[in-house]
Amino acid sequence: MTEPIVYRLDAEDVIRSDDGNLPFVEVSTCLATDMTANLEETYDEDLEKAAFSDGFSCRVLRPGQKQWLSGKVRFFLEIELDPDQAEEITNPEGSNSTLDELRKLAGE
Repeated sequence: MTEPIVYRLDAEDVIRSDDGNLPFVEVSTCLATDMTANLEETYDEDLEKAAFSDGFSCRVLRPGQKQWLSGKVRFFLEIELDPDQAEEITNPEGSNSTLDELRKLAGE
C-alpha cells in the first residue's frame, strides 16, 4: 500500500465541499485563508496567536522513543489526495518527470 500524498494548503488555495457546507465557514467553497481566518475569529486572540503562528510549547513522547521531544505545535490546513487523484498528480499523462528532463539535458 502506498503512502497518501499530503499537501499543506497555501493561503490562496480554494477549498470546496461537494457534500454541503465546509465546517467552520458554513459555505461550500472558500479560500484556505478564509477558513483559517474564521477559525482564528472563533477563538480569543491568545489562542489564535498560539495555535496558528507562534505555536504551543510542548513535549511529545512518540511510540518507540525513549525520551521526550521538545517543540511547538501549530495548526495548519492540509489536503490528503484521494488515491486516484494522487496517481494523476504523480504520473500526469504525456508529461516527463523532472528527472527525465534532467536526463535529456545531460545527454545533449
